[in-house]
Amino acid sequence: MAGELIWSRAALDDIEAIAAFLARDSAIQARRLVEQVFQGAERRLIRPTVDQRRVLGQGEGMREYGVQGLRVLYEPQGDDVHILGVVIGTCAVEA
Repeated sequence: MAGELIWSRAALDDIEAIAAFLARDSAIQARRLVEQVFQGAERRLIRPTVDQRRVLGQGEGMREYGVQGLRVLYEPQGDDVHILGVVIGTCAVEA
């Protein structure tokens, strides 16, 4: 059975704010970035630990992946993947 991708309200608000800021200069680039974030999240359903790293100090569960200077924080829970937040700042692994 395939898991579910569950976005927190905070994560959706984060990506919306980042996209709105980028869209002031380029709506196309903002749309591409959002698409890359969502595609990276979808990949976590297939293989939750692929191209990821654990977030230091956050226990065993929280992980992150990077997309063009953003860190996407997520937590696999069973077959589901919970997207917790999107923050500006690079991480070691790009999606």
